Amino acid sequence: MKKILLTVVVFVFCTCINTYSAQGYVFSAEDNLKPVYSQSLQISNTPYGEYLKYYNINAAKIDAEFISLSKNEEEKFLKTLTKDEKENYKYVKKVQKLIAKNNWNKVFDMYPNYLPAYLQYYDLNYQNNNYNEAIRILEKIRKLDAKGQVISSKLINYSFGILYFATNQYNMALNYFMIYKDTGDNFVISNIANCYYALENYTTAIEYAKKLKHLEYADKELLYSANFAIKNYIEANKYAQELLNENYNFGNLMRIYQTIDKDEQKLIYAYKARDVAQNDNQIVRVNKAIADIEQSKLEKSALKVTGFIKIPVWNDFAVQLPANVSAVEITQKQDNFFKTANSYLVKFSGQQLTNAFNSLNQDYNNYVQDKKNQFYQEEQLKAQQALIIEQQRNNMLQQEMIREQQIRNYLERQNYYFMSRPYYYHMRPRYIW
Repeated sequence: MKKILLTVVVFVFCTCINTYSAQGYVFSAEDNLKPVYSQSLQISNTPYGEYLKYYNINAAKIDAEFISLSKNEEEKFLKTLTKDEKENYKYVKKVQKLIAKNNWNKVFDMYPNYLPAYLQYYDLNYQNNNYNEAIRILEKIRKLDAKGQVISSKLINYSFGILYFATNQYNMALNYFMIYKDTGDNFVISNIANCYYALENYTTAIEYAKKLKHLEYADKELLYSANFAIKNYIEANKYAQELLNENYNFGNLMRIYQTIDKDEQKLIYAYKARDVAQNDNQIVRVNKAIADIEQSKLEKSALKVTGFIKIPVWNDFAVQLPANVSAVEITQKQDNFFKTANSYLVKFSGQQLTNAFNSLNQDYNNYVQDKKNQFYQEEQLKAQQALIIEQQRNNMLQQEMIREQQIRNYLERQNYYFMSRPYYYHMRPRYIW
């Protein structure tokens, strides 16, 4: 459950950083001799700041998107530049050509402080979930843009927090998020809560999560999991109910099942969960939960019967079933087992009840044995088929070897035949000069 929650948290983090898209640039016939690049990012004291005007710099994202021009647009634009500016533009194009070839090693060898390249390389690694490399590049970006003139210091710190969290360095992530803990920003508070949860400090995680002005779905999941971890099942059940109201699914039904005490209520939610299960793993999991409660109910009912009665145990049969029995079939047999056993307790007593349970035991022992035999036969058939395929493959290889040997023998005979002819040695070609 913890692993699932952390996966959700990382996904939410990534979504928050990439919320906004880069602003586009539109060119028209009216642009004739007008500059087509933004002049707002010509920052003289930023490394390579004079080149930043040729990029889309998004305030909500760490990236630098090169603004590509058509041939016609570029010709018009070059007419507006001074000689030095043209050299700068050619310089930018040279770097971007290497980037387009994905030749990052050469880029950083030749242009070790070229900020736009680092911004692009960071975004590439971030999008590819290469978070450790992204951390290394972000350190370089912070040094190049020490005053936060291109990328805000707040976004840099947030990004460090997200990256350290994604690489399981929760204390480091917490250090960055705690810088802004007094801002009341929901994004920050939620991240702090998730860091404490990942560090297994569940009480503090709950404390911060409750400071949120509005609880998102992921925040409710955290509050459920943290309360469940400290065995505060009443509070955990409250959040499980809220989650179920938002998303009626197997996981949330099982969350409620795990946080209620009465077996009858637990069974209701377990059966509901099984109805919406989407795969065999979920069916197997909930069947185990159902069987435990149904078996306990059966044994309690048997205590009311006079005399000693040996109660059949479903799990004794279930654990013997081979892998070829589907989860759906096991479900049907399990339900039928408990339905039949409970009906016998109502219909029979004394020796008749003993005989009925013995018969039930025998029926299910026979069922298990039949399934084992079927599984054995299927495995035998698979082994035979594999043996046939292997034999066919060996036969083909043998035929290939025979064919190759025949070809070699033929070539050797031909060679021997021609070499044994007299004209091979005496009839040389005559040359006319």
